Parts: sequence; C-alpha cells; structure tokens
Amino acid sequence: MLRAVMRRAAILATLGGLAVAVLRPTAPADAPLAGRPEQPAIAAALPRAEALAAPYPPAVPVAAAVAPAGVTVELCGTGRMPLRGAGSVSGGDAFDDLPDPVGRLALQELQERLLRVLAAGDARQRVAAWLLRQPAVADPAAQAAWAAALLAEARAGGDAQALRWAVAACGHTDDAARCRRELALARVQAEPDNGLHWLEWAHEASSASEQGEAWQGVLRAHRWHEHPGGLTAVTQQALAAMQPVAPAYLRARLARETLGRDTAEAPAGQVWLEQQCGPGHADCAPLAERMAGTADSAALLTQAAVLGRQAGWAEARVQALTAATQVFHAQLPSWPEAERAVLACSGAEPPLAHVQAVARRGEVPRVR
Repeated sequence: MLRAVMRRAAILATLGGLAVAVLRPTAPADAPLAGRPEQPAIAAALPRAEALAAPYPPAVPVAAAVAPAGVTVELCGTGRMPLRGAGSVSGGDAFDDLPDPVGRLALQELQERLLRVLAAGDARQRVAAWLLRQPAVADPAAQAAWAAALLAEARAGGDAQALRWAVAACGHTDDAARCRRELALARVQAEPDNGLHWLEWAHEASSASEQGEAWQGVLRAHRWHEHPGGLTAVTQQALAAMQPVAPAYLRARLARETLGRDTAEAPAGQVWLEQQCGPGHADCAPLAERMAGTADSAALLTQAAVLGRQAGWAEARVQALTAATQVFHAQLPSWPEAERAVLACSGAEPPLAHVQAVARRGEVPRVR
C-alpha cells in the first residue's frame, strides 16, 4: 500500500544525508517577537533596524579578513571570494572558512533580519518567526516557554497553515495529545472546505461520533491543500521582498534549513481514510475525484490514486496519478554534498527555483 511518507523520504534523500538545522538567531531563545502589542520586550530582543539594513555582503574590505592562501570559492550573487588560511572546511561547514563579511556574520545578520520582517508580518509569518526561533538547547523550561508563545500566536492568528505548523510545539506542552486535538479542531473551523484538516481531525478524534463528524467533513470538502514546502515558501518570499535582496548563496542556505521542517510534516489519517473507503463504498469515487483534481502535493495525489483504485478506477487512470508523483520525485533538485558547492550558483539556484515553482503551483500538475 502506497504511503505518503515516501514523498518525505525522497525529499530528505535530496539533502544528501546531511543534517538540516533550524534557524538560530543570536537573540535569547525566550525573547518575545516583534509586532505584537502584548509583547513590549521586542525592541530589546531583536537587532536594531539600522544594524539589519546593511547591504549584503557588508561593505567591509574582504582582503583584510583573510590570509593570503590563493584558495577561492564562488559565492552566487557575489563573485569569487578567498577562503581563510589554507581553505580547509572547518567543522564541515564552508561558511566557517569564508571571511566574516560574506560568511558566518552575513548569514547571522540575514537570519536576524528575516526574523524581524516575519515577526512584523501577518498571522502566518508571525508563527513562522516563532517556529524558527526554537531554542537550540535541550532546556525543558526554555522549550516550554517557546511552545507556549508559539501556540498563543497561532491560536490568536487563526491561520490554518500556521495552526498546522504549531503542532511542532505540542511535544513541549504538558498534554501533547490535547494540544494536537485543539489545533486540529481549530483548523477545521478556520478552513472547513479543506479535506486535509478533516482527515487530520479524524486522526486525533477520541470517539466514534467525532470520527463520524470528520467523515462528513471529508465528504463535504471541495479541496485538498497541504501547502507543501509552506515554511520555506513564506521565508523565501520574505527574503525576496527585502531590499537589498540577499545574494542567492545566503538565501539557498536558509532554504536548506527550513526544508528540514517542511519535509518532516506528512498528512495524518491516511490509514483511517482507506479503511472508510472499503469495497462498495459509493461516496469514495467522488471523493477520490475531488482529491485528484485539487491536490497540491505528491502525498495527497498518491492518496487519491489509492482511493481511486479502491473505488474501481481503470488502472490507466491510477497509473497516470502515480506517474505524476514519480515525475515530481525525479525532478527534485539535488543539494550538493560538498558544502562549498552549495555556495556556487550551480548548487544554489536550482533548489531556489524549485522552491519558487512549488510555491506557485504545488508539487504536482492537475491530473484528470
């Protein structure tokens, strides 16, 4: 039986087996974010506007920051730059071998600038800012404070996608199951015509009556939207709107990091849905049609193929859906395993173009 998790495995494989980190700003992990009147500590917690307005790379003489080693590397959007010392990659991260004005310092400044823009944005952007500020340390108190702030922001904003992202914080609350249930219920209330939310509400339902309600919601839903790569899309759109626009090698580095969270999300409730659509269930054929016609992710299109087969579709129709998902996986850009290669345009531009394409039209074409 096909499983949506295959999509996530394929995407994770494109990351070259490298660990994907979450953005870590230099501000304290529990510092409040900007743009919210009930959080007065923002001015002290985030970088000053004038400090974040510097062009990228900063206008600092690069030659003064590096040893004359004769080893250079291409930085997409900036040009060739010398590496420190003998040019060996320190700790496996090429940014540590770049001069500060274009390396680690430039990346940190861009991260902080991005967080500031997101924190002053709409409901989805504000939750994205909190999501990206998860404490790096294994401190239960810090993690709990972060989770409480993120969940409060998500609930206050009421954006369905942001509420789905907020599930990541539930593991740091006193009652993770209750947290997930509340978020799932909030999503079906915010976006009742999206079948994905009803499917995930069914997964969290604790009674037969709740599952029955979820099934009716699934049948009424007119669309199936997962918004794949949503966090990466939101952050990259914010980066693209900044002036001056950051060089591609920096934007690609941040995309590499946010994709780690995006690929960790997979629709829940598929097994329950397949059980509901047993042989002879008349409602499942039109359900499969709606899912196939509106799905924006490879995972949902794969699920539509499973339901279509159970509903008696011709095998050629099922295979057409399967082929569409296979095309998506085959076209996934590969992140170069060598850190230096990601800095060059050949390593930075294809993933950025892929992220933009998915944000515009989803992962798969509409298949009829």
